[in-house]
Amino acid sequence: MILMSKQLSSWPRDLAIIALLWSVAMLVGGLWVWLDRDVPPWDPAEHLSFSMNYWWTLSHNSWLSGDTWRSLWALSPKYPPVLYLVTALVHGIVGPGPDRAMLANGLFTLVMLVATYGLGRHIFTPRVGLLAAGLCLLMPRLVQTGLDYQLDYPLTAMTLVSLWCLTVWRDEKGLREWLWMLAFGVSFGLALMTKQSALLFLLVPLAWVSLTTLIQRRWGRLLQLMLGAIATILVMLPWLSVNWLFQFSIWGSTNVGSAADEGDPGLGSLAAWTYYWQDLPAAVSWPLLLVPLVGIILWYAGWLPGRRTTMDRDGTAAGRRWLLVYLVGAYLLWSAIANKDPRYIAPYLPALGVFLAWGLDCWWRKGYGVVVSTLALTLGINLLNLFPTGVAPAHQLAQMLAPGTPLYPYTGEPFPNAAIVTHIADTQPYQISTVAGLFSTEKANQHNFSYYGKLNDYQVYGRQVGSRISMLEKDLGSLHWFYVQREPGQPWPRQDEGDTGEKARQLDQSPEFLVDRIWEMPDGVQLYLYRREQLPVTVEPISSTACPANAPLQLSRVDVPAQAPPGQPLPIAYEWTGRWQALQQGLVLLDWAPIENTALPSRTWIHDHGIGLGTLRPAPISAGQTTLGPAADIDPNSCFRVTERTATLPPDALPAGAYALSARYLDASEIDATPQPIERPEITVILDAQAPPVPAPELDWVTQLREVARFLPQGPDYLNEVFDPLGRVNLYDPNQNYLVQAEATLKQRWQTNSEQVDYGYGLVLSQILQLDAESAIATLQQLTQQDADNPYSHAYLGFVHLYAFQPRAAQKALVPALELAPESPEIQGLSALAALLQGNLWGAWQRGRTAISLAHRPAAINASGLRPHRG
Repeated sequence: MILMSKQLSSWPRDLAIIALLWSVAMLVGGLWVWLDRDVPPWDPAEHLSFSMNYWWTLSHNSWLSGDTWRSLWALSPKYPPVLYLVTALVHGIVGPGPDRAMLANGLFTLVMLVATYGLGRHIFTPRVGLLAAGLCLLMPRLVQTGLDYQLDYPLTAMTLVSLWCLTVWRDEKGLREWLWMLAFGVSFGLALMTKQSALLFLLVPLAWVSLTTLIQRRWGRLLQLMLGAIATILVMLPWLSVNWLFQFSIWGSTNVGSAADEGDPGLGSLAAWTYYWQDLPAAVSWPLLLVPLVGIILWYAGWLPGRRTTMDRDGTAAGRRWLLVYLVGAYLLWSAIANKDPRYIAPYLPALGVFLAWGLDCWWRKGYGVVVSTLALTLGINLLNLFPTGVAPAHQLAQMLAPGTPLYPYTGEPFPNAAIVTHIADTQPYQISTVAGLFSTEKANQHNFSYYGKLNDYQVYGRQVGSRISMLEKDLGSLHWFYVQREPGQPWPRQDEGDTGEKARQLDQSPEFLVDRIWEMPDGVQLYLYRREQLPVTVEPISSTACPANAPLQLSRVDVPAQAPPGQPLPIAYEWTGRWQALQQGLVLLDWAPIENTALPSRTWIHDHGIGLGTLRPAPISAGQTTLGPAADIDPNSCFRVTERTATLPPDALPAGAYALSARYLDASEIDATPQPIERPEITVILDAQAPPVPAPELDWVTQLREVARFLPQGPDYLNEVFDPLGRVNLYDPNQNYLVQAEATLKQRWQTNSEQVDYGYGLVLSQILQLDAESAIATLQQLTQQDADNPYSHAYLGFVHLYAFQPRAAQKALVPALELAPESPEIQGLSALAALLQGNLWGAWQRGRTAISLAHRPAAINASGLRPHRG
């Protein structure tokens, strides 16, 4: 009891020491960040972009609505949001910026130090805990990871908190058992909400304690483990309920695919299993590896004091075994992962630091100078690997003792990424813009252009295109800004063979593009910025006298060919005049109806879309969001002219004749708004199958969605015809604003033309792509009544119910689908999943077997060469 009281009384003193160590580390790290003038590469820039989205959303939303919370969790469907939320809080205090974002890592450093100290203190002594915390600040891999804005560093901190809580729970008794397990459940949930790979670090310890509990029949502790599991699920549930579907694609994209691209050793080779072992000297440094290990060997041999201590009799030996379970389990599991990267295994380094701190502590009584010398030497190594001094022998020694790559701050001329973004924003000050790269490099890539675009009032977004040379023509037709980098001494346009040279030549030789500006990069590379000579949307302020007070806006001019064939894109230009607020919030319902008989809606075609094609500011900051970016520099009552140059698509089934345009205005900011007539010129176009096609730009994206939605009623065999084209559109539209436009306009169309099920399928497609399960279910329930004989309308309803975790409703929706198409493997598979989620294992097994059997049955090929949909 006296010993425990003394140990508890040392907590305030030791925390003060940790705070001092943390402050020094923050000063050193802050100096490095201040000196560094580099641009963030791929992954850090992507994470910084997410943090900007969270910061803006948290700062500009009302949190009384459930939709607001759902939108918040949808901001990062692939990556969990803990790092972004912490960084958003940092931005809220000190403002946004790449250097300021690094303060989030400083907060996680403090968490890691306290957790490491607590773990070392619990297993060994307070002195070992302090030494372990100090080693976390001296391990080169942790130092360098802490200076990089990645998920792995906060994951390291949160994983250590979870391990600490689990370790203390393992040894506690009484009420404290429940409290520590509750703390573990919450911290493990937060660790998984930092990065999903936390599971691999704690899987073996969790399996160990679970099996031990079962074998020993300690039912009370089993209930505690269940409490921890419930707490973990509750922490993850809000984000996971929105994004669970995306988690299935992570394994292939981040593990197998990345490993193949990076040339990592295959799992059948010895190199795969020794990869992280060989990396240890670079991760830890030779002094921190060898001196503690020698101390442990001498301690075991009895040449250093302390082998038969009270600590060993009280369970320190068991604590060491437990620590080895964590280290060995994490090492083996991560060695079994195909994708290798030194930073991935960083969360096991603080626990290794506890083990090595014990080795240093073995020297404490007889070799105190050895401990001090080791720590001082390692500190010098880190400083030499962070800051160049010009003393070559010293740096060579540091490289020999810590054989990793030095991380020096870049102190040269700044890269022009921010200036390029500002130039694009200044060219189109009233719109958001997308700049696409044909080649992605560490210094100029889609992610850091997006990040600097968000720092510039969310005006510019980066995209990477050209990966599929077959789609390059469509890329060039759909985007309007491109950048290409030219290596020093390389001719331009590139003359090399293969896709790389072909992409550069096509862009440079396109008559629609001109070189807007050439930027010199500090590394000698030239960045060519291309702009479409005639931008599809132009905005210009005009005199307020041009905006009548009695109308929200007017259609001033329409340019369209006098004659064109149906079934072919038809070039068209609209000129809208109005006050900015009406333009920015405006949706237009455009009907081209035959002059001779306007009573037949099936003989009309529509061209509904948002004014400015969804590019007018303020626009949503991200896909699926209602939070708008800033636009304080635009007076909402000022008068503007917006010109759209796009294309419309008369269906090929339309009869020949003259068609006239009518237009209505719909205010997107009002719920259940009534469309209002728009003042317009009298415009007609004659459709004639014999007329020659007129060259036209790409169809606007709302029209493209309506067109591909026609394939939905034909079932799963035609889903590629839906999602492959829209996958490209989702790439082109950074905020996927076209989905919002399509949903609002199609909802209005379907309310007044309910017999047009094509409108219903287009509407539900826009809702599904926005992950709006509630709205999609309501639309599909109406579709299943109006298209009741189509099995796939019922199947889609069942699928969305499953996405919303409503397996009973899904099973009910699938009953008519199974009756109409019993031989559809997809419908049988959905039914099996619905049964599984309801706990009906036998039913799931039977239907699953049926689905597999049907899927392997040879499919018939019809005369057109397409496999017909089943059922």
